[in-house]
Amino acid sequence: NCSMADPLHEWLENTVQPTAQRTFGESVISIDVAASYACRPRNNQRGAKMSEHGFGNAIDIAAFTLESGRKVTVAKGWRGGSGERRFLHAIHDQACGPFRTVLGPDADRAHWDHIHLDLQNRRSGSSYCR
Repeated sequence: NCSMADPLHEWLENTVQPTAQRTFGESVISIDVAASYACRPRNNQRGAKMSEHGFGNAIDIAAFTLESGRKVTVAKGWRGGSGERRFLHAIHDQACGPFRTVLGPDADRAHWDHIHLDLQNRRSGSSYCR
């Protein structure tokens, strides 16, 4: 939904791009979206609460393509070479704040190959980042 556009744009421009420049010396030219809007329960579990994907409040990013054509995937890079690992962990950690939920491969098995970003409102107003 439209409320995802601003924080996603800000994160891509102010976190992802500068981190890519510092780490790889080049810009990100595209991202691979693993999932966005999907009317389904959390983790596709019958009887679970509605996923933030079902409200259009979430996006899952699986990879980043650099200017050179190099693709940095979450699946391989999260525990891969030092540059990829540093890049992915930094952008994951810095997403906490603009987004209310940030999940990556260290969160659980369901997120082994992507970074999940969402805007779930919690009564406490807090964020959940793993």
